[in-house]
Amino acid sequence: MGVRWGKMLTDPEQLNRAAADGFDFVQPSRDLVTELSEESFRRLKALVADRGLPFQVCAVPLPEEVRVTQRGFNLYVWTEHLKSALQRLAQLGCRQLAWSNGRARVLPVEGELAVFKEQLLQFLFMLCEVASGFGLSVSVEPLGPRRTNFLNSLKEIGDFLPRVGKDNLFSLISLRELAQIGLEPVDFARYRALIAHVQMENPRAAEGPRICPRPDDGYDYGPFLQALKGMGYSGGICLPEDSDAAGLAYCRGLWAEASP
Repeated sequence: MGVRWGKMLTDPEQLNRAAADGFDFVQPSRDLVTELSEESFRRLKALVADRGLPFQVCAVPLPEEVRVTQRGFNLYVWTEHLKSALQRLAQLGCRQLAWSNGRARVLPVEGELAVFKEQLLQFLFMLCEVASGFGLSVSVEPLGPRRTNFLNSLKEIGDFLPRVGKDNLFSLISLRELAQIGLEPVDFARYRALIAHVQMENPRAAEGPRICPRPDDGYDYGPFLQALKGMGYSGGICLPEDSDAAGLAYCRGLWAEASP
């Protein structure tokens, strides 16, 4: 059972190194294309094609300060913004959008919570509708209470997402978030139809920059990878920005050794 290995990046210039290190795709950790001029975008598209590394998984292209669950969020304005942005992402080889910005979905501590949850449902419906027009799926990451106060577990995700009613809507998991969202590898099989993308990092670095797994970091990655194999996972596994050829080789070796 094969998986594709990706690398997070924050600068398109890192494509050269990622290609040399042997990665299959890259995952920009933030929106890199919305504000590019047409000429800059053409150069980036040519670079991606030349290196053969698609922007396979991309962050949902909303500005960091946008809050979907607050009064004044204008769904129609952001629909047009997303149509333009996703058209560009698709041209860079994007096939999946990852929504991991917990602040964008924070619910107010009081008030009409049902109204804001409905607003989030409408946003996800719109996002999936626009994404499907470009052949993209959407994955929402469950995040612990340090990062958001809504959709904090895969159970919550699994209960909420079907209400959107779109078949291109899934979830993703990050190794460093498992403890925070109360998920154990033994539970993976229960959510096999939901998990469409995986981010793998040293979970001991729960705050700050993500850190690539290394042979000397003292963490046993075996149970995590065995659980993924056991559920029949065959999607992408993305490593952090500090990953290199050695880190990729180490993780590939762990995957090859893992027993389902």
